[in-house]
Amino acid sequence: MKICDLHVAPRSLEDAHRIAPLLAGMGVRCVAIDNPNPREARAYTKPFIEAGLEAYTRMTIEADSWGKALKVLRRISPYYDLVVVKPKSAEVARHAAKDPRVALVQLPPGMARYMDKSQARLLRESGAGVEVSLLPLLYSDDPRRSLRGIMIIARRAAAYEAMLVITSGARSKWELWSPAAMKALLVSFGVPENIASLSVTGYPSSILYSKRLRG
Repeated sequence: MKICDLHVAPRSLEDAHRIAPLLAGMGVRCVAIDNPNPREARAYTKPFIEAGLEAYTRMTIEADSWGKALKVLRRISPYYDLVVVKPKSAEVARHAAKDPRVALVQLPPGMARYMDKSQARLLRESGAGVEVSLLPLLYSDDPRRSLRGIMIIARRAAAYEAMLVITSGARSKWELWSPAAMKALLVSFGVPENIASLSVTGYPSSILYSKRLRG
C-alpha cells in the first residue's frame, strides 16, 4: 500500500522543492498540498510530481460555526481535490463529519473530547476520516497537553472504528515526520499496530479514492 502524508503546506515553491525529495526518500508516495490559494496549491504540487509522488491539492477550513464553514465550502470545493474542516466547536465537528464533500475532520488537541462514538459513527457513515496533525507538538504553548490531546483522539478513533489519518502538517523540511516515526508514535499511544500502519497507508488511500472532488 502507498504511504501518504495528506497534509503538507510548503510556504513557497522553494520549500516545496526542498520537502519533495526528502519525502520521496522516506518512502512517501502521495501527498496533499494545503494552500488557501488554489493556483498556488496546484503550482506547489509540481515539485512533488517531479520527485515521483502523487500530489493532490487540499484546503483546510477553520470555522467556529457551520454556517461560515458552509459558505467557504461551497465556494472553494470545485477548485481542490480534498476539503478538510478544522472545527472550533462541536457543531462544526458534527456537521463536517456528515457532509459528503468533506474528506477529513482535523480535530485539534483541545477538542479531543469530541472524538466520541457519535463523531465516529458520523465519519463512518460519510466515508470521511479524522485527521491528527503532529504540527501542534512542535509549537504548542503546552506541548504535554497537546500530546495528551492527540493521544486521546488517536486512541478513541481506533477504539470507535473511525478512519484515522496522521499527518505532519509540514511547512518546511524541518517539520517533516517520517512515516515510521508517525506509526511508532501512534503505537506508543496504545493504538494497535495495524491501525497505526493504516493511518498512513490504507485510510488515506481510501479517502483519496472516495473523496476527491476534482478529476
